[in-house]
Amino acid sequence: MNAAIARHAALSILALTLLSACVHEAAPVAANSGPPAAVADAPATTAATTQPADDADLARARAAAQAFSGQLRARLQGAMTQGGPLAAVEVCHDEAPRIAEAVMAEHDLRLGRVALPGRNRNPAHAADDWRLRTLQAFQEAVASGANASDQVAVLRDGLPDGVALRMMRGIATEPGCLACHGGDVAPAVRAAIAARYPGDGATGFAVGDLRGALWVEVPSAAH
Repeated sequence: MNAAIARHAALSILALTLLSACVHEAAPVAANSGPPAAVADAPATTAATTQPADDADLARARAAAQAFSGQLRARLQGAMTQGGPLAAVEVCHDEAPRIAEAVMAEHDLRLGRVALPGRNRNPAHAADDWRLRTLQAFQEAVASGANASDQVAVLRDGLPDGVALRMMRGIATEPGCLACHGGDVAPAVRAAIAARYPGDGATGFAVGDLRGALWVEVPSAAH
C-alpha cells in the first residue's frame, strides 16, 4: 500500500467515525437565543414574548433541521462505509438536494445550507440577505472566542409577510470534516470535488472553524 492510499484509508476511517459533525445538530436552545446585534433586520424574540404558536413554529423548524441532518448523516455514513470520501462527495452532490426537497415538502417550510462568503462549494449555498447577515454575526462571535457549534439564531420580528419564523444554526468544522474540507485533502478526493464544483472554495478549514450554517424558514399559518 503506497503512502497516498494509506493516507486515503486513514482519512476514510476518521471521517466515518466523526462524519456526523459535518451535519451537526446544535443542542436545543431557548427561543431568545439569537445572533449578536449585528443582525438588525430581524432581532430574536425574547422568552417573555413567546406565545404557544411561536413555540410550535420553533418546534417545527427544529424538527425539519433534525430530519434533514439525520437523513443526510445516515446517507453519508453509508457512503463512507462503501466507498470512502469519494462516495461521500457523490452523496453531497446528488442526494443532499433531494433530501432537502423531501424534508421541505414534509414539513411545509424552506431550509438549506449557506457557506461563509467565498468559502462555498455549491454555488447555491452562497449566503445572501438575512442569511448573510446572520452568518456574519456568527463569524464575528466565533472570531471573538465563541464556539461555532453554539451559534444559533431564532428570528421572529420584522419578517416579511408570510414568514412566521427564521432559524439558523452554525456548522462547525470537526475532525471528520477534514477529509473533504481540510487543508490536506487527498488528491483523488480533490479531483472529484473539482469535477463537480469547479469553483470550490470549501477547503482549507481547521477544526473549530465556522464552515457555514443550516437555515430554516417557517411560513405563517395564513400563508
